[in-house]
Amino acid sequence: MKDTTTLSLGRETFLSFASKLVMAVIGFGGMIVFARVLGPNGLGVYKTAVAAAMVVSQVPGGTGTAIKKRVSEVDVDPGEFLGIGLLFHGGFFLLVLSGYLFFRPIVDRYFGSQTLTTATVTVVFALGLFLITNRTYAGLGYPGMSTWIDTVRSLLTLAFQLIFIWQGYGALGLIAGFALATAASAGLSLLAAGVVPEFPGRQTVKRVYSFARWSVSNALLRSGYGQADILLVNMFVGSGSVGFYSAASQLAMLGAMFGGSIKNSLAVKSSGLSSAGEAVRADMKNAMSYVGLLSLPIFFGALAMPSELMTTIFGSSFAPASAALVGMAGYQGIRVYRLPFEAVAEGTDNPDVIFRTSILVFVVYTPLALLLGSQFGLLGVIGASIFGEVARITVYQLIAREWIDGMLFPKPIVEQLVSSVVMFGIVSGMVSSVRIANWAWLGLVVLVGAVIYFSVLLIISKHFRKTTRGILQNTLDGHRNTSN
Repeated sequence: MKDTTTLSLGRETFLSFASKLVMAVIGFGGMIVFARVLGPNGLGVYKTAVAAAMVVSQVPGGTGTAIKKRVSEVDVDPGEFLGIGLLFHGGFFLLVLSGYLFFRPIVDRYFGSQTLTTATVTVVFALGLFLITNRTYAGLGYPGMSTWIDTVRSLLTLAFQLIFIWQGYGALGLIAGFALATAASAGLSLLAAGVVPEFPGRQTVKRVYSFARWSVSNALLRSGYGQADILLVNMFVGSGSVGFYSAASQLAMLGAMFGGSIKNSLAVKSSGLSSAGEAVRADMKNAMSYVGLLSLPIFFGALAMPSELMTTIFGSSFAPASAALVGMAGYQGIRVYRLPFEAVAEGTDNPDVIFRTSILVFVVYTPLALLLGSQFGLLGVIGASIFGEVARITVYQLIAREWIDGMLFPKPIVEQLVSSVVMFGIVSGMVSSVRIANWAWLGLVVLVGAVIYFSVLLIISKHFRKTTRGILQNTLDGHRNTSN
């Protein structure tokens, strides 16, 4: 178990993002295959099932977050904390199973068949188990390595799904592959943690509960809010539009993955610092500076060539998703700026800040999404989500004035925005003069855009140059120490 107060935020973020980048490539490749084989409808059935399972599994997931917080504190024995997580998950799944059996006709009707619903319930069990074990491992001081186990899960998921698709199981095969790989990865997380579960004492239960009562509520609200788009789109306009939404979301996801890497590392480090009585503002400001490093240029890239991206990658049947791509890229570009606030809130034992804000945002989002979704379908639901994220970040900034002595809008954000706008101008000119009809042309334009963005950023941002050198040096030093 590491001393979490001395974690290098840059190094752990780099390790996390490297793994998430591999996951993005795996997920992206799988999405292309599934979209072309199953089409928008089959892809939408799979994504709807996973979205529902994601929401329900946030109860053990929120418990896992509480356990991560407690085991990341100084001088803690993690065995009892892992034990309570596993016991809670087992009891919760029995409740889920009972609830499904009671409401089976209604649930089966929503998903389309009893077989699909049963597979979704299986995903709930596997995913909850993984969230408990993997977050325990992260809290022990290995946030970067925990994401590499998630990468292994992605690789196993794709392998199992391809086998099931080849066997002709369609969307059901995708759900089964996801469940099987997730359960296997839960076992791998448990082995990597090297912690033997113990029966928890009363004090351990109280400590987990004091945090979990907020983290579970936060996880349910966050996931319910995050997955509501898919569930509402399926309700209003069917699984085909869910397929459009999912494909567009996949393209916009890279920036969110980078932001998630920062959040995971910041939550663990701020927990260690807070438990030792040290300040967290400096690390939070640094995270805020770079959480949108990729989401901003991705948005402007999507704005420059939405149709070219969707049709070249996923096929002509996904041409109607072009506008959804711009919307989802904008959503992710805004959403990432909530992550540093939430990481520090979790790390400093203030999950109630997230909960109260999430309640407010959910109250605003839900009627707006129902109204806009019923009128404008897919784009209406995406618009409501964008509005909800703007509201959330505004509230966080207002809270920060009292909470951490001031609002946070560091200069590097402006420099990234300027670099993105320059890139947008040049890429738009290329798209208007060159017909992008295949992968080679698309890859060339994306590569040129990336080179322009980072070149401009290196030129105009002294802070980015200094941060890049620091991360590379810390990573190399960490590698040398491991080798020795």
